[in-house]
Amino acid sequence: MVISETEDLDKKINSYLPSPPFTNKNLRKESEIALILPAYNEEKNIGFVLSNIPSKISQNLDIIVVNDGSSDRTAKIAENYDTLLINHRENKGNGAATITGLNYCKEKDYDLAIILDADGQHDPNFIPLFIKAISEENIDFVIGNRFEYYYDMKPIKKICSKLLTVFYFFVFRKIISDPSNGYRALSKTILQNISFKSSYSITQEMLFKILPKYKFKEIPIKLRSRREGKSFIKIKKYLWIMIIFFLKFFVLARLNSITLKLFKKSLNDILGIHYLEL
Repeated sequence: MVISETEDLDKKINSYLPSPPFTNKNLRKESEIALILPAYNEEKNIGFVLSNIPSKISQNLDIIVVNDGSSDRTAKIAENYDTLLINHRENKGNGAATITGLNYCKEKDYDLAIILDADGQHDPNFIPLFIKAISEENIDFVIGNRFEYYYDMKPIKKICSKLLTVFYFFVFRKIISDPSNGYRALSKTILQNISFKSSYSITQEMLFKILPKYKFKEIPIKLRSRREGKSFIKIKKYLWIMIIFFLKFFVLARLNSITLKLFKKSLNDILGIHYLEL
């Protein structure tokens, strides 16, 4: 369902437009900001998204569209806007497209990167709130929270989301209200120090790697209805990947730490394998 913005919310967003120089020690005086849009067959949505990004956000905002091997006119439409277009020759998955964008940001030394869905569901008017958290509050990771406002989610997806919240609290003793939400921002510190590998569930890989070490904040957002097309996320596959991540980034990582203390060698070296590399 489409949720209209309220006047109070508009005032709040406008009041949070950051004005340089930024105070975060990791940001340059004239901060370079990247907006990453992974896109696969979004010809019916990408133009709407790009045309609705507020021009007053920052003069130093680069919009990076990662066309993930689309077979439609996604790339062609993106070229009509002031964007940096990166093309995958074949479809590699949302995670891979996001990683391509993040790697570009790392290479070009951006001060922060915001990840926005290209299907029109993420309202770009909330971008200033994400920028403010990192630029003025010394936050390294920002994630949107759809549940602060009413959000019409299918019951099975809502149950899975709440289970993930419980799971992360059990593992890290930190509360993530909306762990599957892809509307996020990463500081330069994270861009330069963490590498991601998951081509499917990068949203969860991020949480496993970021939550233990970095300061984060949740930003309440309102979600728009998807204008065209449908989500490619499959619940069963998603949960299976979560189990794998738990084993790799929590259980096996701790065994690795123990073997380092006892034998001065990692579990990788002892077993002669490298699946624990993080």
